[in-house]
Amino acid sequence: MFRRPILQILNKGGNDILPRLGGLWISCKVNESAGQESDTAEITCVRTAMTPLPNRGDEFTILGGWFDEGPVDQGRFTVQKIMLAGGGEDGDLFSVQLRAADYVDKMKGHTTKHYDDSTYGKIVKDIAKQCGLEASVDDDVANIKVPYRLRWCQSHIDFLTHLSEEVGAVCKPAGGKLIAVKRGGGKSASGKDLTPIQIMRGIVTGWDIEIEPRPETGETIAAWHDEKSGKRKTAKHKTGKKGPAAHLPHPYRSEDEAKKAAEADAYERGNDSASGDFKCMGLPHAHAEAPVIVSGFGSPLDGQWKAESVEKVWGNEAFITTVSVKAGKDDKGSKK
Repeated sequence: MFRRPILQILNKGGNDILPRLGGLWISCKVNESAGQESDTAEITCVRTAMTPLPNRGDEFTILGGWFDEGPVDQGRFTVQKIMLAGGGEDGDLFSVQLRAADYVDKMKGHTTKHYDDSTYGKIVKDIAKQCGLEASVDDDVANIKVPYRLRWCQSHIDFLTHLSEEVGAVCKPAGGKLIAVKRGGGKSASGKDLTPIQIMRGIVTGWDIEIEPRPETGETIAAWHDEKSGKRKTAKHKTGKKGPAAHLPHPYRSEDEAKKAAEADAYERGNDSASGDFKCMGLPHAHAEAPVIVSGFGSPLDGQWKAESVEKVWGNEAFITTVSVKAGKDDKGSKK
């Protein structure tokens, strides 16, 4: 059955700019990535002498989906740059490249500071305050202890990225807030539970999956220094597989830090055992970090994956979504 896509691009005043383009727009692309990377968008149009061009910093809200379901909010973006091209069969074109509006420039500011006897949540809130943002930290990671942390001439976002990776969290600006959630915890950057993405054989127009068997690890081990006893101790995290232990190279200052580092490493080891892309008829509610349920392909594709990125493209009476996946917690690369 033919489904009619719907797309709206609203300016700051809430008006849809597409009718004013008189059918000259060619495509609109929205890309959402897992982790700290900012979400992006790109609008491509035919250019005439009368076509108005937006200015850097102009804000647009993109809504899209299927006509019978109504438009779905795909994010708020600001103009970063405009690219012009011409000649050949396509004629004169211009594309507007945008970035998530919540990625404030203040996050790039550099400073030096140290934290004593703190927690991950307190550090995120402190940096959010410096950037003029409200902080929202998920309970799963808020109380992770950080006994000492030196920040030496690092930008806000660089410091938070490294700290978040160590404790198994994701932190980035979204929705006017600085959001921190557990990596692979099934929550969006807004902190809301993510609806699983259902990918069935009937809606897929193409796929490309690589299964890469890796040496299986039974557990990951992280060392930490116990100040009371003066001894080096270890924290372990089971991977759910059979195999030798993997030791993290650098020691941590507390047991809590070591536990979180071992857990994060165990997750990433399994997550990288398989990856690829599914190209489908548009999935307006799909988001990065969401669990992906694949069915109708048989083993080893069927099962649960995790969305690393989601690209949605509207254009030429079509709406296509490409979901880039990784293995998640499934044993896609394990020996059978």
